[in-house]
Amino acid sequence: MVDLHENIPPAGPNLPAYALIEQFLCAKNGRDETCEDAIYIGRSFIAVIDGATSKTERRWEGKTGGRVAAETLKAAFDQVPADATARQAVDLLAAAIQAVYMQYDLLDTVRQDAVQRITASFVALSLQRREIWLVGDCQCLLNQELVQNTKEVDSITANARALFLAAEIAQGKTLEELRQHDTGRAVILPLLERQMTFQNNPSAGPYWFPVIDGLQVPEEGIRLVSLPERTETVVLASDGYPYLKDTLSASEQALQELLLHDPMLFRDYKSTKSLQAGNLSFDDRAYIKILLR
Repeated sequence: MVDLHENIPPAGPNLPAYALIEQFLCAKNGRDETCEDAIYIGRSFIAVIDGATSKTERRWEGKTGGRVAAETLKAAFDQVPADATARQAVDLLAAAIQAVYMQYDLLDTVRQDAVQRITASFVALSLQRREIWLVGDCQCLLNQELVQNTKEVDSITANARALFLAAEIAQGKTLEELRQHDTGRAVILPLLERQMTFQNNPSAGPYWFPVIDGLQVPEEGIRLVSLPERTETVVLASDGYPYLKDTLSASEQALQELLLHDPMLFRDYKSTKSLQAGNLSFDDRAYIKILLR
């Protein structure tokens, strides 16, 4: 668990000044070295990056694909020019992931098998362009107005898991047994693997979704939101916060209340995964709030 209070880099030419109000990064199991979320703070961009949970046992020098994806994109933001468009930035980030594949001579492998890819979503604030960029399922608050990216496939799999777990309980399983072995997650795992075929693939119709995975992100997968003229506060977060609030403490309180009342996340809030025994939450989480001056 990391409560970060770094110095803010000085604003560059033609860039607005900002003040860092709050930021927080926490691994679901409490071990920082396993966290697949990341926060980037620079002169031109501020971003939250959410590395996707790996669906294979492959490790990259001991690290999961989600961890490598988050670290790679965080480093790549340093190479994005201050005046870059969203399209240019996304292409640079994708190229950084592709460079990892090339390092391990796996480019052809990942092109053929999407499950092997290292994948991440992100939400970023471009200070020079006064724009929010989203690829994948991160989220933000602009003057307390929520902006989210959701995936149809996640709704389908989360509901399928909820149905199966409800049936398990109806047949006598206890919540504690299911927390030890989430049979609902096991049932939908083949779907989670298959759905990766749909990433960055608009021909999949309603099932497709955009991510940074080293391959081309379609134009329609890059969401751009211009900051309202009088925007004062911006909150960027990963989807580890089911209910994003204007303060870190309120976001944390909403999360803890959910985990207390629905630790399996299949009743009050339907998810593809649960709070596993011994963990702090169901997912890694990242939160940053800034004040634009």
